[in-house]
Order: sequence, then structure tokens, then C-alpha cells
Amino acid sequence: MGSQVLQILRQGVWASLTGGWFFDPHQSTFSNCFHLYVWIFLLTFPFLLYMVLPPSLMVAGVYCLVVAVIFATIKTVNYRLHAMFDQGEIVEKRNSTMGEQEEDAAQADSSLPRDSGVEMTVFRKVSSTPPVRCSSQHSVFGFNQVSELLPRTEDSGPLRAAEETGKRECTSNVRRTQAIRRRHNAGSNPTPPASVMGSPPSSLQEAQRGRAASHSRALTLPSALHFASSLLLTRAGANVHEACTFDDTSEGAVHYFYDESGVRRSYTFGLAGGGYENPVGQQGEQAANGAWDRHSHSSSFHSADVPEATGGLNLLQPRPVVLQGMQVRRVPLEIPEEQTLMEEAPPRAQHSYKYWLLPGRWTSVRYERLALLALLDRTRGVMENIFGVGLSSLVAFLGYLLLLKGFFTDIWVFQFCLVIASCQYSLLKSVQPDAASPMHGHNWVIAYSRPVYFCICCLLIWLLDTLGSAQPFPPVSLYGLTLFSASFFFCARDVATVFTLCFPFVFLLGLLPQVNTCLMYLLEQIDMHGFGGTAATSPLTAVFSLTRSLLAAALLYGFCLGAIKAPWPEQHVPVLFSVFCGLLVALSYHLSRQSSDPTVLWSLVRSKFFPELEERSLETARAEPPDPLPEKMRQSVREVLHSDLVMCVVIAVLTFAISASTVFIALKSVLGFVLYALAGVVGFFTHYLLPQLRKQLPWFCLSQPVLKPLEYSQYEVRGAAQVMWFEKLYAGLQCVEKYLIYPAVVLNALTVDAHTVVSHPDKFCLYCRALLMTVAGLKLLRSAFCCPPQQYLTLAFTVLLFHFDYPRLSQGFLLDYFIMSLLCSKLWDLLYKLRFVLTYIAPWQITWGSAFHAFAQPFAVPHSAMLFVQALLSGLFSTPLNPLLGSAVFIMSYARPLKFWERDYNTRRVDHSNTRLVTQLDRNPGADDNNLNSIFYEHLTRSLQHTLCGDLVLGRWGNYGPGDCFVLASDYLNALVHLIEVGNGLVTFQLRGLEFRGTYCQQREVEAITEGVEEDEGCCCCEPGHLPRVLSFNAAFGQRWLAWEVTASKYVLEGYSISDNNAASMLQVFDLRKILITYYVKSIIYYVSRSPKLEAWLNHEGIAAALRSVRAPGYADSDPTFSLSVDEDYDLRLSGLSLPSFCAVHLEWIQYCASRRSQPVDQDWNSPLVTLCFGLCVLGRRALGTASHSMSASLEPFLYGLHALFKGDFRITSPRDEWVFADMDLLHHVVAPGVRMALKLHQDHFTSPDEYEEPAALYDAIAANEERLVISHEGDPAWRSAILSNTPSLLALRHVMDDASDEYKVIMLNRRHLSFRVIKVNRECVRGLWAGQQQELVFLRNRNPERGSIQNAKQALRNMINSSCDQPLGYPIYVSPLTTSLAGSHPQLRALWGGPVSLGAIAHWLLRSWERLHKGCGAGCNSGGNVDDSDCGGAGGLSSLSNNPPLAHPTPENTAGSGDQPLPPGPGWGPRPSLSSSGDGRPPPLLQWPPPRLPGPPPASPAPTEGPRPSRTPGPGLLSSEGPSGKWSLGGRKGLGGYDGEPASGSPKGGTPKSQAPLDLSLSPDGSSEASPPRTVQDIPCLDSSAAESGTPAGAPGDWPVPVEERESPAAQPLLEHQY
Repeated sequence: MGSQVLQILRQGVWASLTGGWFFDPHQSTFSNCFHLYVWIFLLTFPFLLYMVLPPSLMVAGVYCLVVAVIFATIKTVNYRLHAMFDQGEIVEKRNSTMGEQEEDAAQADSSLPRDSGVEMTVFRKVSSTPPVRCSSQHSVFGFNQVSELLPRTEDSGPLRAAEETGKRECTSNVRRTQAIRRRHNAGSNPTPPASVMGSPPSSLQEAQRGRAASHSRALTLPSALHFASSLLLTRAGANVHEACTFDDTSEGAVHYFYDESGVRRSYTFGLAGGGYENPVGQQGEQAANGAWDRHSHSSSFHSADVPEATGGLNLLQPRPVVLQGMQVRRVPLEIPEEQTLMEEAPPRAQHSYKYWLLPGRWTSVRYERLALLALLDRTRGVMENIFGVGLSSLVAFLGYLLLLKGFFTDIWVFQFCLVIASCQYSLLKSVQPDAASPMHGHNWVIAYSRPVYFCICCLLIWLLDTLGSAQPFPPVSLYGLTLFSASFFFCARDVATVFTLCFPFVFLLGLLPQVNTCLMYLLEQIDMHGFGGTAATSPLTAVFSLTRSLLAAALLYGFCLGAIKAPWPEQHVPVLFSVFCGLLVALSYHLSRQSSDPTVLWSLVRSKFFPELEERSLETARAEPPDPLPEKMRQSVREVLHSDLVMCVVIAVLTFAISASTVFIALKSVLGFVLYALAGVVGFFTHYLLPQLRKQLPWFCLSQPVLKPLEYSQYEVRGAAQVMWFEKLYAGLQCVEKYLIYPAVVLNALTVDAHTVVSHPDKFCLYCRALLMTVAGLKLLRSAFCCPPQQYLTLAFTVLLFHFDYPRLSQGFLLDYFIMSLLCSKLWDLLYKLRFVLTYIAPWQITWGSAFHAFAQPFAVPHSAMLFVQALLSGLFSTPLNPLLGSAVFIMSYARPLKFWERDYNTRRVDHSNTRLVTQLDRNPGADDNNLNSIFYEHLTRSLQHTLCGDLVLGRWGNYGPGDCFVLASDYLNALVHLIEVGNGLVTFQLRGLEFRGTYCQQREVEAITEGVEEDEGCCCCEPGHLPRVLSFNAAFGQRWLAWEVTASKYVLEGYSISDNNAASMLQVFDLRKILITYYVKSIIYYVSRSPKLEAWLNHEGIAAALRSVRAPGYADSDPTFSLSVDEDYDLRLSGLSLPSFCAVHLEWIQYCASRRSQPVDQDWNSPLVTLCFGLCVLGRRALGTASHSMSASLEPFLYGLHALFKGDFRITSPRDEWVFADMDLLHHVVAPGVRMALKLHQDHFTSPDEYEEPAALYDAIAANEERLVISHEGDPAWRSAILSNTPSLLALRHVMDDASDEYKVIMLNRRHLSFRVIKVNRECVRGLWAGQQQELVFLRNRNPERGSIQNAKQALRNMINSSCDQPLGYPIYVSPLTTSLAGSHPQLRALWGGPVSLGAIAHWLLRSWERLHKGCGAGCNSGGNVDDSDCGGAGGLSSLSNNPPLAHPTPENTAGSGDQPLPPGPGWGPRPSLSSSGDGRPPPLLQWPPPRLPGPPPASPAPTEGPRPSRTPGPGLLSSEGPSGKWSLGGRKGLGGYDGEPASGSPKGGTPKSQAPLDLSLSPDGSSEASPPRTVQDIPCLDSSAAESGTPAGAPGDWPVPVEERESPAAQPLLEHQY
């Protein structure tokens, strides 16, 4: 702990104060000296120039030139050295200290090609608590100075020859090892493979074994070797040897290490992991201490050879250790394990690199890349080097210019020089990690923060001083404040000067973000508060959004200036001003409906004008499964643009007419207050009263909502949420508020202010007044369109403050309203921050997560005033207020945009499409639950994308605004939804899914948000109870001191219900396994008979020849994997599987499956079909046995083999099964789906064991499962595609490997509507906790997994919020990309509003109106009938200006909330029958509800037949030239759905896609006789072919799938076909 604090103080605090310089004891002396001298030069050089030389620009130029030369030299050398390491031209130098044998070996090895790797320093971890006093990280293995202590004696010739041979081979091995090390280090891995580095040469071992010396050198050995040898004397042949690697724990291995006192000790490993430590330490070695210390810092080690003694004593023998480059030091053992020492230890064989000075001239450089990285930061390119040199010169010039101006005196001159030095030094060696760095590791962007901010502040100081001296603007008084005066500019200059001097402390606290974050934040704040824009999602989108707003303001400014410069008549409004008002409202409406992200818009433009780019992008994306989401988004944006094209024109014309009517001038004394009162009443009722009545705990007093949804009392939700009357009222009042009241308020203020300016010119010039009117009008209108919930309060405060409290300060209502909107947004932030702080530090509910929290709680009390000042500043600059280390001490963080996170982090699923095959086979990729469960959050994101914006408009989430955070909680799904961009009809959000089975702290917080408080009857210390449906006093008090509240307890959203069954319990006994094997065999037979390639397989000569032997009498496959206990057709007489026993059990099933084929095949017992089925069934069972390692009697191997086959790992090991390679479809389309279907049938067997006894029932069950169910492994990309395509049901076999369990589960998914609790969290609580985690983990380096800041705190949901941070700060299992939800994709809202208005919709409405009028006139003239009877079921009168087709039949979605009773189930609710011909020769009639009013008996119901459904061809067109009603008449239809009998939902297999099906409006006869020829499918009359096929309700978009529970997704059909 102490060393970690010192490290933080050294590398964090001190480096932040100095700009990056600190003393690092783990670096070389050269590195520390270089850093120190450079920093001292940068500090003292400008100070001495200022103090010694006279102030002049010449001195400033010399200073800049010197700095530029020095930085250019350093940057150039650094860049060239990195280029030298990248090229890797190595020059080896032989060391003169080596023996002749080593030189010879080096010469012999010089002919080998040398690796062009990069030599790097070695990392060595130091452990504080070695496990056995002799940690592998502390042991001086190969401490081979033993040879230095041994007397040099003359050995015999053969022994010397063996030693020389061993040395030569060892030297060769050393060089090979060095080459391997260089290659390994080039891959950024500082440790070479142990298998390569730890094996001594085999020849040397043989030479050591062959020695038979009887020397008496043992007396001169160190005491450690004596001790180890004596302990092992009792074991005959005990091999006492010196450890060759850190991991050498074999018997007799001796390790050397330092103990806590710095004394060298040894440890000898014994039998079975035991060991013996030398208790004497250094006995007998004191005389040799000088030799040991003299060589303790050598860079490589040599083993000492000790001959083998007689009597069974094996002493250490010389063995060269191959690991090079390790440096031995006396290291204190209290250094923590996390600390890594970078030790620059040059290898024995010294390597140099060629550094090219000039073409053809180079010099030798001995250096390493890691040492260079520790010396200087690496720059990324030439332009970055040039930019760094220029920026350092600019810092020098601007800094010295301020010194020349005399802004600093006395000690502040030195302080300013310190700031200059820190800014320049950060360009050479920056602070890593910085307090404002959002990421771990080296952040190259943060290195430019200090110099860029310094240059900006210096320019600001110089500019403000110049403006204060020159006075270019006349002073202006605004709200009592004098602006643009000399004192104003000088005061601002002094503030900037003090801020610049405080740079070291500002960057220490991390109050300034990195440059790109600051740019994005400033652009977003200007666009939001200045022009009413929405939040940005990236710096590029921020630039795009602000540019778009500036262009709109520039266009409007010209009209406004021209209108107020012209004289106004007394009671008339100029036409130019009316044009300005019309354009202002129309442009504001259009901009409010556009997202700040231009990606989708650019894709539309690219597909329209640059189709070749679109085709190129499509070709690159064809490798992945097609995702329908981008096309849906483009279609939705296309609809928005088409609608805006019409609506903007309509809005501009209407606004022009209203403005030109002089109603605002004639009624200006009364109309304004009427509009203010109306806006206040409607806003209070819509955004306060209705949301409070719909909350789970209204006003924290009632225990139940007053206005309850229909699903509130349901225990289990069965369908989509129905639209209630109060939801319609809420949406309607919002429309009135957005499109009528607030535009009228802004237009009235614009007209009155413009008339006042023209009549009585004020202190502002006309140009400034026109600019203020344009910007204020644009901002207020866009804010009212985007986020109306807070507008009524802003308007109320404006009226109360400037009309009643301080009317003399008013600058015109428009400007007052604009300023008050800015002030109110900051006050809301301040209110949320104060609520968060008071809730977090309330003493009666605070939870101390660590001892530091207990210390900080009383310490923070005296600093409450400072806390309030920080809250004011953070509210002003919209910065988070984060608790320090999760305690009660709060500090202000740096400014962030609403998106908060600088990185675009989102989860990438690990499956078979992005992992190697060997990884899939050896270890299951993503076998953990988190990776597999992330798909459910991805599906939840897709569901929210369809419905979130519409649900927000309907008020189902309560009041909302940009930056708000919500928690969705259900039985197993817990996700945090962060709203980022809120526009008019669009919402951009990000979902962060938490773990299914979270930690203990997470479970406690989940219980807090899901449990009810209705049963709490406490009041202080007693329990008197409470009134019915009213909270008790304790419950009401506790709910008010929470940072969250439940806004909805029954929020319905489409998702998947998950059920898992333990596979071990279902296959425990042999009878259950026999049932599974039987279904496995029957499934294989089914897929063989259904395969379209069956004829080819039966006629294949290779397959027939391989299977011919199975028909021989007495043939049986006697594989040991087959047994009587699991195989039903096991032939006990022949001890294997034979064809007669197989036919005795399965022949009936084979014949039935063959009879269901369209083409007959031979079904005899010895037919090729039966033989093929027998061969495949034997192959499949043998593959299962092979995967189970032929251990079918045990459950675990059986489950392992079943899971291997389920994921497609078939391993054909028997030569008798190699015939299957004749066609791999036999495995892919027969055996593989067979094992998966068998698991499903085995699941169904438990519910009804006798259901599949009959072949017909089993055949139909398999066919039904094949059609509606996807059975796949969860690592298969088809699994993800099926879930995202809303497949009704899925099944998988999951292998769960946890720390304490290893089990197999059968996962079953069923698509249904789920119920969630919606919890709104204080957004400042979320931002503050996120900022605290980032500071604690990145800057303060707290890596404790049980740190106090993530302990549970129910009042703030601290654990859940901190867990949702981006990895590695948090641990969410899924983080979605930024997703945009549009209101047009919500089916209920679309049915309520009628869909978007476009030119095509208007033309369609006009044609339908003409048709209705024409048919009505014809019916009235002929039979006296009314118009409604002759219309299409009366639907024409309910049409709107929408391109949306009318209702085909009532569904739960389009009838929800209508107030009517639900319709009884009819034929339209059932599955779609096939379009087969009926008995009268006509196609089956179309189902409809209600029945049409047609005379005569209804047509006969169609008889279901099997076979593929015919596809529907497009209709003839929109208009038909001829018809019974005359020329150019529209097609007649029978009722809402055409002919009765065909449902309006579902899509026939292979039918026309919805996006391609044109409107079928052709006229057809009212009836047809029996003799009339049968019509084709395309002549079947239908109201709208796209509506009939898509099954969407009225108002539902054709391209967005409607969440109908009984409807199968068309996108899932190709997956089913591909699987089966």
C-alpha cells in the first residue's frame, strides 16, 4: 500500500505539477539525468532571459529559435531511432571476455541468417509474499558464480573435450535463444517462451552424465550446495542440480534468493513438492563475499561444474544457463506484486543497430526500444513532429510576449516560467496517465492539452488587454451589467491570467479535458444553448450540427435585418417580416426533426447520387449475415424527409398568413398574457399532474398509481401494451403545446419586439438586434419542438421575473425568455447535483464501503461551503461532481458532453464467425454466460429502437430530457438506458446490460428497486399502520431520500423468455439416454427421406459400394461404443448393430417417411434407402461415441460428446465411415440437424411421453419444429441472426463453466412480451459516479476488485451504475452502439397519428376520395344505397393523409386503447392457410373481420393441403385503364381484406417482399360465376398487397416489423431453411 501511494505521488501528483518530469528509480541514470536537465533548461532559460536581457522582441525571437532547434533535434533523433528499431539492422559485437571456444562458436554461427528483431529490456515482477520463501520471481536461478569460487584444476583430456563440446553447443544455443528473444520481443512480449528458454542442450547433459570424476572439490563449495547434497544423500541417485529456469521445481533443484534481511539463501526442492531451506545462510561463504558481490550485477550467468562424488552423492555440475539478459539485484521484498521493474540489462552478446547519418554513412548505436520509450514519447509521424516543434515555439513566443507586456511581476514571473516549462516538457514526455485521461495506457492526445490550452489562454489575455486599451465597442448595459467597457475587459484579462498561473493545479485536479473532448463539448454547448440544437455523439457530428445551425441562422438573419430596417406602418406587418416568421418556424421544425449524426443521411445521398460507392460497400459487407436494420433506418429517414418537404411548406404558409393578419399587433396588450396563461395551464397539467398520477408512488404519498395501464393488474403480460385514454390525452396535449401554443408565444414576442425596435430604436444597433432576434427565435422554437416538458416552467419564471418582480430590467420578452432558458437549464443541473449530494451523504443512510469512507465522512462536514461552491461551478460548466474514491468528499471533474464517454465503446460478440477453428474445437469460445447472454441485451436494444421514442411520447417513461438515465429491471435483465439526443420525433440512446447473475452488491440493489414499500407500516419507532393506498410515514420519508424513483412498474416490451433445464438430470439414467438415441436415429431417417438429394445418394456408386457389405448375412457393427443399454436396436446375438435388428425397430418409420415423399422410392428392408439410413445411423452413433471418448457408461463424457455434436464437431475416425465424405451434405444436412432435433424431441418427451408413438404424430412434430423453431449452438452466427430476426422459438445446449460448476443446460427461448420496471435515476448521480470511477481507476490506479466505491449503496444504486461503465472501468456484459429510435416506427403511435404526410400519401388520399365519391354516386343513382355501404367496409371515411394502408383486420396492436371490447377470435387470428385451389376452381377466399356485406352464402372454406405456398406476383399497377365503373377508376374490393378467407397477416413463403409489393388497386368484378376461369393469384383483389402480406396494423410502417405474438418473422424463414 505504501509503495503504491508513493508511486501515485511520484508519477501522478508530482508529474502533473511539473508537466511530466519525475524521478523514476527504475530507469537508468542517463534517462533520469536527461529528464532533469531538459526540464531545468526549459524552466531557467526564459527566466534568465527575462531577468538578464532587456525586454525586446529580438530576445523573444532568439528564445523561440533556440527552443525550435532543440525540439527539432530531439524529435528528429527520436523519430530516426524508432525508424532504426523498425528496420532492425543489427550489428553484433563479440565480447572480449569470452573464451576462445565462444569466439569460435560465434564465428561458426555468423553464417546463419540473423533475425531482424528488436532487442528490448526484460521485465521482472517482484513478489512481496513468495509462497515458499523461495519464489520463482526472487530466486537467483543459475546463480552461476560457483565456478568463480572453485579451484581451477587440470582435468583429463576426454573431460576437457566434453566440456569444450558442451560449451560450443551451449554458445550456439545461447545465440539461438537470443534470436528467439529478439523475435519474441518484437511482438511486444517481454518474456520468451519457457519451453524454449529453459531447456539446456542435450549433448551437454550427456557429457555431464558421462563424467566419472572423483575430485575433492566439495570442500570449497558454498554451504548451500553442501546442505542440499547432504539432505539428499539418503536417496540413491538423487540428482542435485542448480535450477535452470524459474519454474524448475524438479527434485534436487537448488534456487538462490534473498531473504527479508538481504541475506543470500538457498532452497532445494525435494520429493513430491517438498523442499529444504539452507538454515545456515552464508556459512562458509564469507570469504567469498567479495566475489559474490562483485558479480551480483552481471548481465548473464555461468553454471559451475561439480563432478559426481562417490557414494551416491551428486553434486552440481557446470551447466550454462540459456536465459540471457537477466540482472540480479538486491530487491526489497516489500515491493508489491503489481510493480514491474524495467531493468536495462544489456546482453552478454552486445548488439548494435545501424543509425544512418547520411546516405552511405552510418554509426553503431547500442540502445533499446523500451529504454527509448521511457526516455521520450514516440510520435506517430512526420506531421506530428512538425506540429510538436511548431507548438513548442508558439508556447515560447506567446509566453515571452506576456512577460514582455509586464503582466507578471515578482514571484509570479517564476511561476509563469514554470507553467511554460511544464507545457513544453509535456511535448517531450507527457504525464501518463493524466488526471483527465479517459483511457488506460499511453494517451497521445493528452500530451497536447497543456500547450494548446496555454496558447489559447495567452491569446485570450493578449486580446482582452488589447480590447481594454483600444475600446473598440461602446459600453452596453444589459440587465444591470455593463458590458464591453474597459473595466470589463481588464477584469476578464485578470481572471484569465490567474487561471493560467494555476495550470499545474488545474491539470492536477483534471479540470480541463483533452483537446478533442473540449472541442466537442464547446460545439455542443454552443449549439444547444445558442441555437436550440440537440446533443452531439462525436466531434464530427458536433461540427456538422453547429454548421447546420449557423447556415440556418445566416439565412434567417438577412430576412430579419431587412424587415426591421424598413419602416413599419402603424397597424400593419411588412411582408418581409411575415416571410421571416414563416421561414423561422418551418426551419425550426425541420431542424428539430433531424439527428445530429449525418451518417444515415449521407448513406441516402450516397445511394442516390453515388451508387458505385454504395455497391462497393455492399460488396465488402457480403461476408457477414445481412442486417435489416440499416435499410430500415434509411427508410424511416426517407419518410421523415418526405414528410418535412410537405409539412415545412404548409407550416411556412400558415405562419406567413397568421403573421400578416396583424393579430399580434392588434391584440398585443392582451394576447401575450392569454398565451402565457394557456401555456402554463397546459404545461402544468401535461408535464406535472399527469406524470405524477401515472407514477408508481404519486407524490411519494400514495402506494399505487391513480392512472393505471391495463396491464397493471396482470400477473403475466400476454400481449403488447394497450393505448389508454390518458396516453392519448398526453400525446394530444403535447402536440397542441408544441405546434400551436409555443409557436404563437414566440411569434407574438417576435412581432412585438420588432415593432418596438422599429418604433423606438434602443441602445443596440439594428444589426445586433436582428442577430439576437434570429438566434433567440431559432433557439426557443427548436427547444419547444424537441423538449417541451420544461418549457412551461421557463416561461412562468420569465413572466414572473420580468413582468412583476423586475420590470425595469426587461430587455424585451424574446431576449428575456432566451436568457431565462439558459439560466433555467443551469439551475436544473444545480438542483440535480444538490439532490445527489444530499442523498449520497445523508448520515442516516450512508454506507461505508471502506475505512477511508469512515474517515472522510466527518472530514467533509467542515468543507460544506467549498462543496456548495463546487456545485455552483459544476452547474455553470455542466461538469460532473464526483465522490472521491466513493466517499463523502466531492470534487469537480472536467467538462464532458452529454454522451459522457469519449470512446465509442460497444460490445462485440464472440462466436464462430470471429474465432479460429482450433479455438472452437479446443475450448468453446465465449463459454461464459456473460458472452452468451449479451445477445438478449442486443435484442432488447432492437426492441427499444422500435418503440422507445413512441413510448416516451405516450408518457410511459414519465418526463424525460437529454442526458436522463433509466434502469430497466425484470426477472433476469437489468439494463441502464442513457438518453443522449432528444429531438422532435427521435431519441438517440445507449443501452448498458448488466450481468444476469451479478455480485452480492448488485443483487441487493436490484432487490431495492424491485421490492414494494406498500407493506411498510412504520412511523418513526412504532408501527401504527397507514391509510388504504397511502404510504406510511417511514416509507414516504425513505422514498424522498433516494436518487431514483419508479416511474412505471409494468412497462411492456417484446423480448425472449429464457428457460433452462439441467441436461444431467434429464440424461442421468440409461433409459433416458436410450430415448435420446432413438430420437436421434429417427431424426436422421427423417432428414434422409426429406432431402432433395436422396435420389443422387441412392444412385451414388461409391456410397453403394461402401454399404453393400451391411446386407450380408450375419453382418454386425461391433463397435465398443454401441451397447444394449442405450441402443434400442442392439443385436445381442451378434453383439453389435445389424441390419435385421435395425429394420425390426425402425423399418415402419422409414416406410412412413418414404411414403410422405412426392416421388416414390423403394422401401423394402434390403433396399438402398434402408441401407443408407442404417449406415448413417451407425455413423451418427459412432460419432457420438467418439466424441464421448467411448465412455458411454459415464454421464459426463456422454454430455461432452452430445455437446460436441450439437455444435457441429463431427470427427470421423473409423475407416468404415469414410464413405460419408462422398458428399458432405450427409453430415451437414442429415446427421447434424438430426442430433439437434433429437434433443428437442427428448425435451417434449417429458411433457407427453406417449405423444410420438404414432409415426404420423412424430413426423408432424418434426415438421412443425423445423418450420417454427431454430435449434443451433449459441456460438453459431445463425443463433444471433435468428434472435435479431424475432424467431418465435429457439433451443440450444449450453456448456456452463463457472468457478465452482461445470454443467450442461438446455436453453429454450420463446418470444413474448416481457414486463419491466422503469426506474428513473438522477442523471447527475450517474455522471458523478462514472467520473469517480474513471478518476479512481485510471489516474489513482486503484485496481482493488473490492474497492469501496463499488460497494452497494441502495440510495444511489452505486454498484449498478459503476458496473455499467465502459470496460475495463466497469463490467457490463453488453454496451450497445449509439442507437436512434424514431417515432414513426412505433405502431400504436403511428395508428394514432396516421403516419407521415408525403406527396405520395396526398395523391393516394385524393385518389381514394375520388373513388369513394364515384362509387357513392353510382350506388345512389342505381339502387338508392348510401355511400358507406358502397365503400370498402366504411374504411374510406377513416383515412388520413398518410401513405399507411388502412386496417386489414383488428389486431391487439391496432385495437389497443380504443375503449371497445376485444373482438372474439375469428379466422383472421389463426395461421395463414396455404393458397391452394378450392373445389370450385377458384383460389381460396381471403379471411377478413368483420365479414363483408355480400348477398348469398359465403364461399367454402379452403381445405389445407401440404406443399409450398405459391408466391404472389406484383399487381398490375396503381390505376387500371378499364373497369366496370368506367375508365381510370380504382379497383373495387370486397370488405377490408378483399375476398373472405385470406387473412391479412402473415406472408406466404417466398412471397413478394413488402418493400417491392405495389399497391393492388385494380378493379375486379364483384362476383364470379361457376363457369368463369380461375383467376391467378395476382388478380386476387386486396386493399393493399403490402398490407395484406405484412400484417401490420393501421398506421404501422411497412418496413418495421410489428410485435405480434403469433406472427412469425419473414426474416427468420431463411434461417430455418438453411438449418434444416
